[in-house]
Amino acid sequence: MRTLTALTLVLLVASLGLCPAAAEKPKVESVKIDGDIYRVQWLHRERWDAKWTSRWAVEGNAEVKAQDGRLCAQGLATGKPNATIWYRQDLPKNLVVRFRTKVLPPAENNSANLNVFIHARELDGSPLKFGRSGAYADYHKIPNYIVTLTGGVQPGWSRVRRDPGFNMLHEAEVRSEVGKEYAVVVTLQDGRIRYYINGKKWHDVVDPEPLPSGKFALRTWSSNVWWDDVEFGRLLPDQD
Repeated sequence: MRTLTALTLVLLVASLGLCPAAAEKPKVESVKIDGDIYRVQWLHRERWDAKWTSRWAVEGNAEVKAQDGRLCAQGLATGKPNATIWYRQDLPKNLVVRFRTKVLPPAENNSANLNVFIHARELDGSPLKFGRSGAYADYHKIPNYIVTLTGGVQPGWSRVRRDPGFNMLHEAEVRSEVGKEYAVVVTLQDGRIRYYINGKKWHDVVDPEPLPSGKFALRTWSSNVWWDDVEFGRLLPDQD
């Protein structure tokens, strides 16, 4: 039997009407959390596979690696490590991010520090350049939002700030604990920032002059941490 060439196969498929399926559209989902309802077009879910560093850039002195399908940042045994892990792609201005995270032992010197940077750019508005030392003060000089969650050996709090200038937008009395897992959701919608922990809303604040879209990062300091199920989505209007 004569072997079919690739061109012959293409013509045969077309003649039979067996055209390849079109690429799937991003999934659109209605998400309800603590009374708020969002229409979300999901864009990416991170798998932390062998190629994760092609999608993320690491700054800081902590040991950061993908392990068992999670991203881990460690280094308490050698001091007070820091790590800022940037997603390389710009994200939409109206954005939702959700992920699971956990602070790992030991409890000694552990600040249970679970932070995020959102919409980061260079001071002149150009796309963020990677390669900073990981020192916290470096990020206060460039435009971004910082949402913190901390506890452990510290009193514990969660705060929303805007840079440059480390300006406080909102504060909540909640703390993180070593050994406890958290489901975190943060949304930005036309300057309104909302932040949820395990289904409860802790921040709801409006920035009257919202930052444009930019880069997102996971951030920790003086903690051993893992992150999993990191997802990014675009917030859609109530109606198309």
